[in-house]
Amino acid sequence: QSDASEENGSDGFMHSIDPQLERQVETIRNLVDSYMAIVNKTVRDLMPKTIMHLMINNTKEFIHAELLANLYSCGDQNSLMEEEEMLRMYHALKEALNIIGDISTTTVSTAMPPPVDDSWLQVQGGPSGRR
Repeated sequence: QSDASEENGSDGFMHSIDPQLERQVETIRNLVDSYMAIVNKTVRDLMPKTIMHLMINNTKEFIHAELLANLYSCGDQNSLMEEEEMLRMYHALKEALNIIGDISTTTVSTAMPPPVDDSWLQVQGGPSGRR
């Protein structure tokens, strides 16, 4: 019972203080809770941004330190910058398909006229043939 009375005694002590002090303590408690909620929200907001920042910086360092060194050490840099033949062919064929598509959609075609009846020429001309 002595443990229970000590716990109740400390609670009793808090409640025995004047009401103005209790309001001040409650106000401070609410302010601290609000502050901790703001800190929690800020940390949650900044954590993914910080992780991405660190990942990007590490990637940049890798590119500058190792990747560029490996590219420069492999020999002819001009051959690395040349466009591959397959890629050139792809772009040329894609452009040709676009041109063909434009021609087929913009060309206006009219129907062919009916054939001319030239059977009367063969009857008059006889076996001598055509002129």
